[in-house]
Amino acid sequence: MPNRTWSEQTDNDTSELSLLLDTCARVLVKSPDPAEFLSWIAHAGPSLAPAIAAQVDPRTGPPGLLFRTMGVAIYNAMPQPDAGFRPVKLAVPGRNEPCLCGSGAKYKRCCGPLAGGLDFSTFNLLRYVLENLPQKCFALLPQSRVDPFAVCDTARQWQEEGAADRAVKLLEPWFEGSTTLSDKLELLFEQLMDGYLELGNSRKRERLVAEVLERGDTVLRAVALQRRAMMLADQGEVAEAWNVFSQAQRMDPDNLSLVPLELTLLMSQGDTDRVRDRAQFWLARLERMRDPDLAEMIDFVRAVVADPQAAMSSVEHAQVPGLEALGEMIDAVSAAELRYVVQDMGEGERLLQPSAALLELEQRWREIFPHIKPALTATQILNDEMWDEPEEWLAFLSRNPLAWQSFDVIDDLVLAVDTLQIMVAGTSVLERLLAHGVALLKANLNSTTPGDATLSWAWMENRPALRVLAHQAFRASDLAANGVGSDDFIEPAEMLLALNPNDNHGLRESLSLAYLERGWPEKVITLTDRYPDDFCGPSLNRILALVTLGRETEAGHELMRALEHHDVALKMLLAKNPRAPKANDDFGIAVGSKQEAWLNRMSARPLWEREGGLDWLEKTRKKIRRK
Repeated sequence: MPNRTWSEQTDNDTSELSLLLDTCARVLVKSPDPAEFLSWIAHAGPSLAPAIAAQVDPRTGPPGLLFRTMGVAIYNAMPQPDAGFRPVKLAVPGRNEPCLCGSGAKYKRCCGPLAGGLDFSTFNLLRYVLENLPQKCFALLPQSRVDPFAVCDTARQWQEEGAADRAVKLLEPWFEGSTTLSDKLELLFEQLMDGYLELGNSRKRERLVAEVLERGDTVLRAVALQRRAMMLADQGEVAEAWNVFSQAQRMDPDNLSLVPLELTLLMSQGDTDRVRDRAQFWLARLERMRDPDLAEMIDFVRAVVADPQAAMSSVEHAQVPGLEALGEMIDAVSAAELRYVVQDMGEGERLLQPSAALLELEQRWREIFPHIKPALTATQILNDEMWDEPEEWLAFLSRNPLAWQSFDVIDDLVLAVDTLQIMVAGTSVLERLLAHGVALLKANLNSTTPGDATLSWAWMENRPALRVLAHQAFRASDLAANGVGSDDFIEPAEMLLALNPNDNHGLRESLSLAYLERGWPEKVITLTDRYPDDFCGPSLNRILALVTLGRETEAGHELMRALEHHDVALKMLLAKNPRAPKANDDFGIAVGSKQEAWLNRMSARPLWEREGGLDWLEKTRKKIRRK
């Protein structure tokens, strides 16, 4: 028998044991007959696991006896499809009865003393069974007697091994149908959500959350609400995330997973003082519970109390290998260097031309970095494959400091970090990248002859620099919408419109709203003068600016034109309690549509109410209609 106990098996035995268990599952799936199985393992075991066989003391008998004994323990723990995916245990013989292994010896003198040392009940043997069954059998599991924890652990292992698609197929049947979903599915729900995230399938994540909210019991709905809150926060919709968080809190107020979610939402708003206050509250409560299982959470909350920014950043860095190294490199980047020639293309057009050394470096960069640029004027991509193996491109950045002077490289890095949807505001890696990219643009433009020359989006060479600038504007706008920052959006938006008057990124509506919010109606007039006969947003914002300035006659003339082109938006703006129109994902937002009108109402109506412009708008609209 073995010279060491089962618990003392070394790492060298792990792959061998895994092969043995996989082969055992294959044999038992074909035939669950215990006598056949024990005979088979006694004969095949030593060749399948020679390292284990070598541990047998020859004085105790041939290795086949050990494998028969091991076979009994494996059989007793192996889930069997014909038994509802539960183990079928062999009857334990009496002390003086013949041993199960077939040695002929009494049980008390053979396998009886080893029974406890060969316990496979703590192993997840379900994964070996499922790997030897066709995937269509996964649909049988929800109606079987299978252990849901083993199902979840199997899916987790597959996902960690790079088979997220298989893990998803294993879990999806548990949420099909129309019956009530119980809290026993909580771990499966969380794992399936992680699988969809791994596969980049955001629509399936949203549909799963909606399904659980419709059919789940109270506990499961609360978990789904937490997931929805985090998804909204990841998308920059922190205000709505707070609303969903409040629903989850009311539904299950004692759920401790709300703790890190609340701290993360607060941190996403840059409210470090509030983060620290709430962390101190939670720390005191968690420590009073004296629960050893909460040690990891207590350590995290304690770190948040000490340094909220560092604690949240450490979570991000732990989730994404390479992010911390990238942040350290940004901190060490030298000042912006003049590595571009701003070429005059005539008629006020300019073109950013990299130096020969920079051009050669960018070509080498493209050979190692997954070079994915967004379509049209988008500032985001969905593909995050660059984070699968970041070591090579991080090493390139470390060896080539000139790369930090390239708009193309900075644009790639901004897009890459943005795919991670970092929650921490303020000094995150994304903000530092954007700040460096914009500083680089300003330095290279300031080195040229000043004037009104543009940097048009129409030229492909200009797009990396302009996209970084647009990204900074959108990022600042998202943060401001969630109570972070003040005028941070205005500067990059103004700069982008000055460089690219065609406004390919559609910033003028948001900029006119920002001017109104800050009490600068004159700037709205100046801005909209440059874009006559515009979309509904800027046009209606111009009317409000004129009303705010007391120029009501001019506002009336503008309203007459708006009634001709933007009547749907005006009706939506004045409606008391309109319903949100159904989004058309296939065709986007059509000009003049109810969806365009709804979006304008959501962003602009609070300003109309604040300035008292709705009464004037309604009265003047009626007067014009009567004429």
